[in-house]
Amino acid sequence: MLLDGRVHQGRVREHGEVDTSQPCYFAVADGVSSGALPRTASRRLLELLQISLATAPVNASLSALLRQLQKDYVALGANAALYGMASTLVGVRLIGNVATIFNVGDSRAYLLSRGANGLQASLLSRDHSFVNDLVDEGEITQEQSEDAASFMRGLTSQFIVDAEFDEFKVNVVTRTLQPGERLLLCSDGLNEVLSDADIAKLLVGHSEDDLLNACKASRRAGGTDDFSVIVLTLQN
Repeated sequence: MLLDGRVHQGRVREHGEVDTSQPCYFAVADGVSSGALPRTASRRLLELLQISLATAPVNASLSALLRQLQKDYVALGANAALYGMASTLVGVRLIGNVATIFNVGDSRAYLLSRGANGLQASLLSRDHSFVNDLVDEGEITQEQSEDAASFMRGLTSQFIVDAEFDEFKVNVVTRTLQPGERLLLCSDGLNEVLSDADIAKLLVGHSEDDLLNACKASRRAGGTDDFSVIVLTLQN
């Protein structure tokens, strides 16, 4: 995880406040288990991201920054010991109450906000999946994608890794946060066993500590993948 400029790995639990008058960055990377050295893969990606962000202008294009990050990450494969690494990435840049979310792969960002029907959670990121690619290319409709076999929905079509990509895709969305709204960044080990509705229930009415404990308890219901979670709340 990247927590306001610091890279952490392994069991870490932090709580605190950050000053968003200057850009703050948070991110979760998930090394691909079918690739080489998944733990190293995620950590090296976050270290490269940390270096890139440290020198980036305040108004830097995150799409351009991530495209360069992908090139730098691919270059690590010139070292035979690191060849074959792959990772997903989801993160957010906070400036004041403006959040810019970015993702590559299937790590996700959720927003808890207050709508006409009360509190609701919405998915801000978009998975780079085989099924979503078919929707984007007009091969199937969104309705048809919902009926796709579960194994097809789970096929991730892109990671930060491949030097052969003709078009490196980055999802970027900007949202102005309202007081009390929450962002949750997570790797796919969480949504592997919890539906979006379940994640929404966890986000409602919990403190950050309670939320993380609830995530852990729900996680024990099944699934084999580990996961990382970052929760951010805009204070009143």
